[in-house]
Amino acid sequence: MRVTACVAIAAFLLASGGAIAEEKTGDVAAIPQGKAAEAPDAEAFAREASLAGLFDVETAQLALDRANDADVRKLAREIVEEQTLANSRLRAFAPKYARTKLEGDYLARLERLKQVKADAFDQAFLAIQKESHDRSVRLFQSYAAGGGDEMLKSYASESLSFLTLHQTRVNSLR
Repeated sequence: MRVTACVAIAAFLLASGGAIAEEKTGDVAAIPQGKAAEAPDAEAFAREASLAGLFDVETAQLALDRANDADVRKLAREIVEEQTLANSRLRAFAPKYARTKLEGDYLARLERLKQVKADAFDQAFLAIQKESHDRSVRLFQSYAAGGGDEMLKSYASESLSFLTLHQTRVNSLR
């Protein structure tokens, strides 16, 4: 069963196009990779942050229904609660740019996660959350350090606390 789960996860990640950090969403620039990377502009940050937040909520809601492990369900519940609040705050700060529904690669990755078999779901969910949170932490760190909009910089800084906590929890469950 463990071999089946590993094979399913590998297939899922390959179908997802490998590292999420290399993907682009619409006209949004790629996520900065290094600490010295330039922060995205306010529009790009709000668009990408909102899509990532929606993706985390929707995949976590799926995990609430499908996860086998109680700790995975607990993490999913925390992601839904904290990220839903953060998504609402972002829409208030940047209503013109924040997205309210998934699109592009985010939607495609959610659909692929829905197809994962029950015995491999927990590990597939954790793998996708690891990639998503690694990407979000880089994005939020970059914007908090060098973003141009003060309200969004504050939002990015404050959001890093729960994003890094989720990142740590995901890594501990893998």
